[in-house]
Amino acid sequence: MPERDEVGERLSTMLQHAAASAEGQTEVTIRNLKAQDEATRAQREAIEVQRKAAEASIASAKGAEKVAAATERNAKYMLWSVLVAAISAIASAVSAYYSYWSAVHPR
Repeated sequence: MPERDEVGERLSTMLQHAAASAEGQTEVTIRNLKAQDEATRAQREAIEVQRKAAEASIASAKGAEKVAAATERNAKYMLWSVLVAAISAIASAVSAYYSYWSAVHPR
């Protein structure tokens, strides 16, 4: 029965190799899953950073919109003040003319 022992030994060796191979495959699978988990976590973090950047961009745009509205208001005030100053200058010039005319042509 030496053949039977030989077959049993070969079978035992094959089973050991199969078990080692399965263990290696399992280890590789676990490593791959861990790597995928890390990649997923990194993607989530990147998405969170992008979300925060978008929020900051929105806040910045709202601020720029408020600045534009204030600038427009200031421009209107400036226009009105220039118009009032122009009217005042014209009135002053007319007043000066009449003062001059009264001084040059006494009654």
